[in-house]
Amino acid sequence: MPTTQHHNSTERRTVRIPGSQDHSGHHPITVTLRWACPTCGGPRGEIRPAISYDGSRQLACDGWTNPCGHLDTYAAVRVEARHHDNG
Repeated sequence: MPTTQHHNSTERRTVRIPGSQDHSGHHPITVTLRWACPTCGGPRGEIRPAISYDGSRQLACDGWTNPCGHLDTYAAVRVEARHHDNG
């Protein structure tokens, strides 16, 4: 089996995400996450530059699309990071 099909469930990656739902006066925060989909445990997607919109402001941050199709929201990632003391 090619190594690209293997998933290291202990891999961790650091990403920049919005620090809150409302970007007013906020900057991205940096969190380190276990690089596995919280729904199915498969790998999270490759990190790419992204723009988050709060309805009136834009914030440059990181984004990814999970190959499994499960959605990672920034709100859920903030909770995950707090829960695992990764903030």
